[in-house]
Amino acid sequence: MAAVAETTVEGSDLRSFLAKRGVDTAEVDDQALKELEEKYIIARDLDADTVLSKIQDLLGLRHKEDSIVAYEGLTYQLPSRGLEHQEYEPLLRQLCLRRGKVDCCAVGDTKTSRWAKIITAVLSLVQELLLRGSIISSDFMRCRDELFKQDKKTVDDALLDICCLLECTRTSLGVYELTPGSVVGPLKFTMKNGKEMHCMTSAGAWIAEEMHKVTAKPGAEIKFILVVQRNAVFEDFARGLGDRFLREFSCVIVTGGDGQPNVTTRAFLRKLKDSLSVPVYALVDPDPKGLSIFCTYKFGSSEKPFDNAGLTVPDINLIGVHLDEAISIEKGQPLTKEDKSILKGLCSQKHVMGDELLRKNIHSMMHRGLKSKIEALYRRQYPPSDYIRKAINNQDDI
Repeated sequence: MAAVAETTVEGSDLRSFLAKRGVDTAEVDDQALKELEEKYIIARDLDADTVLSKIQDLLGLRHKEDSIVAYEGLTYQLPSRGLEHQEYEPLLRQLCLRRGKVDCCAVGDTKTSRWAKIITAVLSLVQELLLRGSIISSDFMRCRDELFKQDKKTVDDALLDICCLLECTRTSLGVYELTPGSVVGPLKFTMKNGKEMHCMTSAGAWIAEEMHKVTAKPGAEIKFILVVQRNAVFEDFARGLGDRFLREFSCVIVTGGDGQPNVTTRAFLRKLKDSLSVPVYALVDPDPKGLSIFCTYKFGSSEKPFDNAGLTVPDINLIGVHLDEAISIEKGQPLTKEDKSILKGLCSQKHVMGDELLRKNIHSMMHRGLKSKIEALYRRQYPPSDYIRKAINNQDDI
């Protein structure tokens, strides 16, 4: 029994969804929005019953509660998520995934059978969660089926394909991400249950999806938001000796952890930016991974190009660390094969190379064959207040 055609465009209200995500479409007419929906896969926040109905249609089940098995002949048409199928959409100011190109994945096919079975196994777990009204982390899902071999990446990749197939967000599947993100500064949070929490300057807080509303603490003046890469740098800037940095600059500091920032962190940063209406600056490592992380905050995730609405900060400013500045302090490290691959990927994206500062940094790394870290600045000053002050004063928006 064959199942699964490409997901078709539904007549849902894209404008309302984007407005909920904080994307202003007041100057975009209905026809333009319709064309966007026909051109791109844009994941929605869907309720459990709607997702279950989509799974039912996807697999040809008679009832939403029917057991899901990886029977012979089951075929998925998985939307292709490669860079060649992604493009920056100026109207939405974000990276998007074009419709059209799909990859066939079938149970029984020599090359794709295992992945088709993994997709089916994850769909079965999602169905179970939604029917029970439960939520779970993908960290725990990996232990539920021997197909996953307790590999979180396998589960996460399958969830990405499923979100594309159903055109829904990850949280719509009852699966949440454990966030490594943190924030520190004079803030007040209102949680989804109505409870209020304060972010103590000396301790900070983990960024959580439950942070429904965020505002400045009464009487606090916040001049800007500083995004830093890596937890260690966040600790340096936010606590200990670094606490004087917060007092001096009257700012909020955010980190997405040691790798690419996840959806929860990016959604929080966007919410924080919209609430405080202050400039956002990014201080990342002068290496390919640092530039890639900055691009995720500015343009959206290339791993999840179907779910970037309301998760970008298009006017975020890159204030460094720049490679030339870092290697003027200490000797840089040679680029690895992975580094060169990241730079090659960035060079292939027109919206990235169209940014003069990004292009300059990319070309500098490629020409020199070197990279460095934020900590290079510490050899001159800890915390590097003078560098930050100079970089911010060179911006036009503060």
